[in-house]
Parts: sequence; C-alpha cells; structure tokens
Amino acid sequence: MSSYIFRKYKADLMNVFTQKGERVLEIGCGPKYYEKYCKGEYVGIDIAFDSYLKASATMLPLKSDSFDSIFAFDVLEHVSSLNVALEECSRVLKNGGKFIIITPNSLGFGIGDSYIDRTHKHHFNWTNLENALNRSGFEICIKVPLHLHFFKPLRFIKLAKLMMLQQSICLVAKKT
Repeated sequence: MSSYIFRKYKADLMNVFTQKGERVLEIGCGPKYYEKYCKGEYVGIDIAFDSYLKASATMLPLKSDSFDSIFAFDVLEHVSSLNVALEECSRVLKNGGKFIIITPNSLGFGIGDSYIDRTHKHHFNWTNLENALNRSGFEICIKVPLHLHFFKPLRFIKLAKLMMLQQSICLVAKKT
C-alpha cells in the first residue's frame, strides 16, 4: 500500500475521532503531520523529532487525567516496555477517553512490516493487543476494518470476516 493512502487513513482517523474542545495527545507524532486534521487542542510528543514535547511513551511528562483522546500510529511496536507505555496512556487519559491505535498485524498481511523492521520490539496480532489493553484498564470499542491493501486487487474489499488478515490492526479502546 502506498504511504500516501495509509497516511490518508490516519488523517481520517484523526478527523473522525476528535472533537472541538477536546485535548488530544499524539504519541510518536514525528513531524506533526496529523495535527492539521485534529479538531481539538493538539499536543504531540516524540523522542526523535522536534515535537511539542520531546518525550517517550513510557514516561509522559503530562498531568494525569488530562486528555480526551490519545493517538498512537505505528508506535506501540517500538516502545521498550509495552506495559509501562499502556499504564502511562491510561494515567494521562480521562475516564471514558479514547485510545486510537494502529500497528502492524503480525498474523496477517502485515507480517513483513512487523518482523522486517528491527526496531520493532513487539509483534502484535488482534488477540495479544486486545489482551494487553484489557489488562491495562482499556475496553475495546471499535475494531476498524481497513482495506486489505497488501495485494492491489484486494484494496477495495472491506469484510469483517477478513479483518484478521488486514495489514494493520486499527482499533479504538476507551479507558474504563
């Protein structure tokens, strides 16, 4: 899948899952590409880019219960400690707040994306990511069906029964 199409998916998610008046945190924001699609007050953190806050997902220098939404696009597979990162996200997210995640699917068409990149410390499938989120106090609200975009002819298919194979896991969880 072209990076443009995948970037558009992420921009659409930022647009759909933000509202005016909300505080929104993007973890691993890079050059803040998705800020312009955010309807709320945007805060971006990254360890490698010149972002608003230079910080790690495992040590967020932010107040507890201070964000309505958190976005982690292709980030969780890179963190040193998944449990600590999820605890930090839970800490800064308000009760009922949304946590929007995209990560490569290691048991689907994203197997190459997951295992070829040596910077990935974690390899997720739908089940192990959901279990990790549940253990950290999150409840899965929406499993987002993306196009099966690994093979060009399949890009136009969006079937729930094939979701387990899609290249990336995309879900929305809420803090309980």
